[in-house]
Amino acid sequence: KLKMESFAGKNVLITGATGLIGSNLAENLLKCKDVQITILARNENKVKSIFRNYLNRANFNYLIQDIKEPINSISKFDFIFHCAGSISPDTFNNYPVEVLNSNIKGIINCLEYIKRQGFGRIVLLSSATVYGNRKKNCITVNEKDTEYIDKTDSSSYIYSESKRMAEIIARAYYKQYLTDVIIARFSYVYGYARKCPNTAIFNFIKKALNGEDIILNNTVFERRDNIYITDAVSLICLAALNGISGEVYNISSNNYGNNYASIDEIAVHIVNAANKIKKTNARVIKKENTNNIDGIIMDNSKILLLSDRKVFMITSLKDGIFKTVQMFDGVI
Repeated sequence: KLKMESFAGKNVLITGATGLIGSNLAENLLKCKDVQITILARNENKVKSIFRNYLNRANFNYLIQDIKEPINSISKFDFIFHCAGSISPDTFNNYPVEVLNSNIKGIINCLEYIKRQGFGRIVLLSSATVYGNRKKNCITVNEKDTEYIDKTDSSSYIYSESKRMAEIIARAYYKQYLTDVIIARFSYVYGYARKCPNTAIFNFIKKALNGEDIILNNTVFERRDNIYITDAVSLICLAALNGISGEVYNISSNNYGNNYASIDEIAVHIVNAANKIKKTNARVIKKENTNNIDGIIMDNSKILLLSDRKVFMITSLKDGIFKTVQMFDGVI
């Protein structure tokens, strides 16, 4: 995909670097020895575990702190990738204030740091949830289609609205202070991470690799735009390097490679991959009379225009899930 050598000579800070996107972004950038990487995370043991192969590298540093506090560093950063923030529904329900802190205080602390040092670019990771919960029909959305919002009593409201507010704050700093900021609005990212998030896909992979059936209790499954982590990292780096300041870019598959799929369809790919790898016979078991309904597809043509290549290959859902399950085999 994108050559990380494009970041040569740059000093990069990644917040939330122990998560799925942050850890994969960091590891890809660390492949280039001329890039100085500082990761920011709350748990030092987790950092030492995930990045154990890089702890003695001259181009690797880490900060242990909560992003809701001002960034505790004297370094000058060319890029700050703000990846911090939970994606777990359990956290949304049980620790909503923590979700608000990481999404809102976190982006303010990043913006203030860049504003003080007088240069550098922030890449804010935002979310498909900014587009709201549209269930009437399949619709393709571009970066301007943000007129829908979730109901205030929905389970994901804290997350979606704090992501929306983080975007508003970032663009306010751009307008008033000319702070260089790019907003990367992600669809649903899947792939290997050294620490599994508490989400359905990773729980399904654990079950399937143990030869257990995946039992789905819902009767309605909404399709969504999914993207494999390798493609997501390539596209966020493309936005960081070539994006126009103050702009928003969808990081998504746009249904290339049949990535527009619901969780039950993803579960089938997971058990097929696990059965092939482990020679087992796990199954996906659903209730009778289940329904698949359409969600949104995120138009990614704007981000692809930043590439100098005519074709940007997106990993198919089948291949991406197989690679993910294969990498987790023997790990979980």
